[in-house]
Amino acid sequence: MSTRYVRWCLGAAVALVAVGGQIEETQTHTPIASRWNYNEHLFPIFRDNCGSCHRDGGIAPMSLVTYRSAYPWAQSIREEVLGLRMPPWKAEDGFGDFRNGHALPAHEMDMILEWSSGGYPQGPRAQSPAPPGEPEEWPLGAPAIELRMAEPFTLDWSTNEAVRYFVLPSGTTEERFVTGADVMPGAAAIVRDVAIYIDATGTARALDAEDDGPGFGEAEGRDFPTTAPLALWSPGRPSVRQDGAARTLPASADIVARVHYKKTWITEGEEFADQSRIGLYVGDEGDRAVESMLLSSPERASALTLTFTQEVDTDISALAVLPEVAIEAKDVQVVAVTPAGTRVPMLFLREPDTAWPTRYWFDEPIYLPAGSTIEVNAILHPGADHTPGPSLFGADPSAPIRLVVDYAADEALAN
Repeated sequence: MSTRYVRWCLGAAVALVAVGGQIEETQTHTPIASRWNYNEHLFPIFRDNCGSCHRDGGIAPMSLVTYRSAYPWAQSIREEVLGLRMPPWKAEDGFGDFRNGHALPAHEMDMILEWSSGGYPQGPRAQSPAPPGEPEEWPLGAPAIELRMAEPFTLDWSTNEAVRYFVLPSGTTEERFVTGADVMPGAAAIVRDVAIYIDATGTARALDAEDDGPGFGEAEGRDFPTTAPLALWSPGRPSVRQDGAARTLPASADIVARVHYKKTWITEGEEFADQSRIGLYVGDEGDRAVESMLLSSPERASALTLTFTQEVDTDISALAVLPEVAIEAKDVQVVAVTPAGTRVPMLFLREPDTAWPTRYWFDEPIYLPAGSTIEVNAILHPGADHTPGPSLFGADPSAPIRLVVDYAADEALAN
């Protein structure tokens, strides 16, 4: 048998395999059955609802703001949207209204589901949109006070997750009234969430001085934090600036940023340096003081339920709820009951967890007269595990469920 004939046979075999592979690929590709395409219809949804995390250099492991990066994940996107896991927003729609709501509207969910199961068409290639870059401007506008971490913090290649507290002197020479705060992360690929505190006691400074590296870490027995955070930040969640209500920032007080760093399977093994910035928005002395009320559950559940209440002893306007659910729960419901017996829905969480700490800001303040009661009812999974961990507001971790209600006292507050 000649060498030339052998080469011809091998070439024919390779060609047949290639053609067969193409035929098989064509046969297994989902037929185009979607009315919606990526470039014209899906890109704006992904950009506005997912692009803060799912972009090049973002905290998520894949980008969804180009067709080439999004379509391989079409089935995963479908499963996450159907499971109501993405975007991460646990509050049940219609049970309380929130300023920072992040749930997908029904028609956008339908478009995603049809596109992901209907062949995920790209659309006109001439209309391929440009992916968004890293934000350069503050979403709430230029802050009155801008602070930066004193030095970069390095998350080395071998560390996948860490929590550090950083002290940022406010530099104020007089009392200021903070209506909101925002964050510009220095290393967006690893800054998962940030809690911002006001510290006028020097406690955080002392802890910082005891630690050799930038900032200080979490440890049992430390006396920080002991109060609710001024603000919480995570990518994709709109920050909130209050109207007519503020927390007091004493002169020369410190701002303390608790930064949660976390890598994904894409960024494991890489080294990052972060030097994030904090922006503070201020009002005036006439703004009413924002305070916080702590509610904690019993340590043990009765059967598969946890129920606890807190009476309101003065007239208040409830502004927000910040829950911590450290036990496997099916749902958690928070309702206010006025002295007249009126039940006011505040918050309903399905399958809550601690993955994305969220403060739920009411769309309108909820006025509760003195004598009202805040009721919390949780339905637990059978055999629910309680995983004690540090509290963002210094609550006793032995309580499986804790929540803070932020409020302004006295007369009803109108936004």
